[in-house]
Amino acid sequence: MKRIVFAYLMLVAGCIIARAQSPEVLDSAIVSDYRPRSDRKTQTSMIKIDRKDFKFKAVLSTPDVIKTLQMLPGVTPGNEMSSTMNVRGGTGGDNLYLLDNVPLYQSGHFLGIFSAFNTDVIQSADFYKGGFPSHFGGRASSVVDVRVKEGDMKEHHGSFSIGVTDGRFQMEGPIRKDVLSYNVAVRYSWVEMFLRPILKAVSIPDVSYSNDYTRDGHFGFADLNAKFTWQKSTRDKISFNTYLGFDYMSYKDADRKLSGASSMNKSIYKDANRWGNALFSTVWERTLSARRKMVSTYYVSDGYYNALHENSDRFQDDKLYRLESNISSVLDIGTKIHFSDKSFSGHQLNYGASAVYRLFSPVAFSHSYTERGRVRYDEKKTMAGRYYHSPEIAVYAEDEFTVTPYIYLNAGLRYILYLTGDKVYNALEPRLALSYNPSRLLSLKMSYSEMSQPVHQLESFRSDSPGSFWMPATAVMKPVRSRIVSAEAEWRPDRHFLLNLSGFWKNMRHLYEYTGSNVLPSPAAWETEFTEGKGRSYGVEFYGEFQSERWDVSAAYTLSWSQRFFEAFYRDWYRDRYDNRHNLVLNGVYKAHELIDIYVTWILRSGNRFTIPSYGCYYLGSESLYPNNFQLPAYHRLDAGINFRAVSARKGRDYIVTFAVYNLYGRKNPFYITLTEDVYSRPAVKMTSIFPVMPTLRYTLYF
Repeated sequence: MKRIVFAYLMLVAGCIIARAQSPEVLDSAIVSDYRPRSDRKTQTSMIKIDRKDFKFKAVLSTPDVIKTLQMLPGVTPGNEMSSTMNVRGGTGGDNLYLLDNVPLYQSGHFLGIFSAFNTDVIQSADFYKGGFPSHFGGRASSVVDVRVKEGDMKEHHGSFSIGVTDGRFQMEGPIRKDVLSYNVAVRYSWVEMFLRPILKAVSIPDVSYSNDYTRDGHFGFADLNAKFTWQKSTRDKISFNTYLGFDYMSYKDADRKLSGASSMNKSIYKDANRWGNALFSTVWERTLSARRKMVSTYYVSDGYYNALHENSDRFQDDKLYRLESNISSVLDIGTKIHFSDKSFSGHQLNYGASAVYRLFSPVAFSHSYTERGRVRYDEKKTMAGRYYHSPEIAVYAEDEFTVTPYIYLNAGLRYILYLTGDKVYNALEPRLALSYNPSRLLSLKMSYSEMSQPVHQLESFRSDSPGSFWMPATAVMKPVRSRIVSAEAEWRPDRHFLLNLSGFWKNMRHLYEYTGSNVLPSPAAWETEFTEGKGRSYGVEFYGEFQSERWDVSAAYTLSWSQRFFEAFYRDWYRDRYDNRHNLVLNGVYKAHELIDIYVTWILRSGNRFTIPSYGCYYLGSESLYPNNFQLPAYHRLDAGINFRAVSARKGRDYIVTFAVYNLYGRKNPFYITLTEDVYSRPAVKMTSIFPVMPTLRYTLYF
C-alpha cells in the first residue's frame, strides 16, 4: 500500500512540474551522424553503441542495454523478456559483463525485463561476439563493456523519470569545478503494482495444450550507481565507482487439480528468489607521454543469488512435502593494469596484466517428508556448503600494424594461470585479425580467437531461474574453452546506408549439464551430478540500416545452427535448447515532428526446444527419443511507442512523455512449459505465457 501511495504522489508531482513548463520551443537543428562501430581497423564482430542509441530500443518505455543488444544479429534471449543473451550458440552463462572494466555477475532485474545497467548514467557500450582484443578474457562467447559517464565538471543537471513500472532519478555536476565531479543515479521498481492486476484480468483456465498467465507473485528491484571523478592533474585522473543492486521475486501456484491416472487432488508450489550485486572500484588513468597511456583498476565485486523452492502435493491419503534452498555467492578482489602505446610509427601496442582472487561460498539445504494424518514418515534434512578459493593471473600483449596501405593485421596473445585446489590450469589464447580495405566504402575482415572460462553458470532442465548460480572450475570440472572464427564484409556507400554481412564458426569444449534430481544442485554434488559435453555453432548474419533526417530503420537477420554432444544423453549431435534457426528483428523510428518520435519493433524467431518423452502421437515410456525433441511455436511480437517532447529555452528544461505498448497484438508466447498427463495417461505439454498486451506511460524531466 505504501508503494502504491508513493507511486501516485510521484506521478502527480511530475504532472505538476510538466504543467509549469513554458511552451517556448527551440528552433530545430539538423545533425548528420552515423552510428559508431569500432575504432580499430581490424576489429570484427563488434559494435559500439552510444547512449543515444538506447532511446528507441526501450521495453515498457524504459531504455535498456541488454534489450538493445538482443536486437543485434547473432544474439537471442533465453526466454521472453530475459536478460540472458545466447550469443552465436552460446550457453547464456558465457558472456562477460563489465561495468567500468569490473565484472558483474547478476545482469538482470525482474525476470530479466530490465538489465542491471542504468542507461541514465551510461556513456557507451561496446559489444564483442568475436575477434576479441587480447585484454578481454574469462568468458567463452561475448564481452559487454559498459562505460559509466563522468559527471559534468562545469554545472549541475540531471533527470527525473516516472513510469508505470519504475521511477528513476539522476544528478551530476561539479563538487569542485574542473577538479572533482559526481554522477549519481537510483532506480526503484513498483512493477508489481501495475502487472498483477493485468495478469489476473487476462487469466484463463489451467488446461493442457493451452497458454496460461501467472497471476500470484511478488517482484521488484532497486539499484544505485555512483561515480566520482577527480582530475588530479593534467596527466592524472582518478575515478571512484559504486554499483549496488538487488531483486526479489516470489511465486505461488495453489489448488492445481489434476485428472486421469493420478490421484493427486491438490498441489501447492512456492518459489522465492533474491539476487543482486555489490561493486566498488577505483580507476587511475595516467598519461605517460603524448603517445603512451596507463589505466589501472582496483576492484571488489560480489554477486549473490538465493533461491527457495517448496512443493506440497496432497493425495487422497498422503501429503508429500519437499523444500530446497540454495545460496550462491561469488566474490572477486582484483586489479588490472593496461598500457596503450603508439610510440612506434605504424604500430598500436596494447599490453598489460590482471590478477583476481575469487571466493565461492555455496550452501544448499533440503527438507522432505511424507505425512499421513499427523504422522511424518521418511523425513530427511540435509545441509551442504563449502568454500572454493580460485586465484587467477593473466598477462597479454597485442600489436595492430599496417602491412600495406590497404591491409591491417592485429596479432595478440593472452596467457592465463588459474589455480583451484591442487590443480593448476595454464592456457594460451591466441588472437589474430586481418582487414582488407580496398576503398573507404568497403572493408573485408576476418579473425580467429580462443577464450577460456574458469567459472560455470549452473542451470537445470527443470527450472529457468531468474538469477545466476556460479561455481568454479575444479580438477574434475574443467574450464570452458572456445574457438571462434569470424568473417565479415561491410559496405557503407554513403552516410545514410550501412550493410554488413558476417559469418561465424564456433567450437566449445568442457560444457556441463546437470543430471541430478533437485531443482538446483547441492555444493556436495558439484563434480558428481554433472556430465561433460561439447558444442558447436555456425551461421550467417545480416545487418542493414538507413538513416536520414526523419527515418532511422534497421534490419537484423540471423540464420544459424547450434548443436550439443553429451554422450550421457545421446550418442550423436543434437539441436541445442536455444537453436533458433531463424531470427529477424525489424526496427524503425520516424521523426514525425521535431518534438515527436514514433518507433516500432517487430521480432520473429524460431521457437526454443524442449525434451518430452513422446514423439509424434506415440508414447515412448520414460525415455525420450533424443534431447530437445519438441519445438515450441515460433516467437513473435510487435512493440510500438511514441515520444512527445517539449523544450523550455528560458528555464533550461525539457521533458518527454512516452506512451508505449509491449506485445501490441497480444501474442501468447510460451514463457515456460511443463509436462502433464491427459485423461488417457499420455504425456501432454502445457505452455504458459505471462506477458500479455502491456501499455505503459512514462514522464521524464531533464533539468
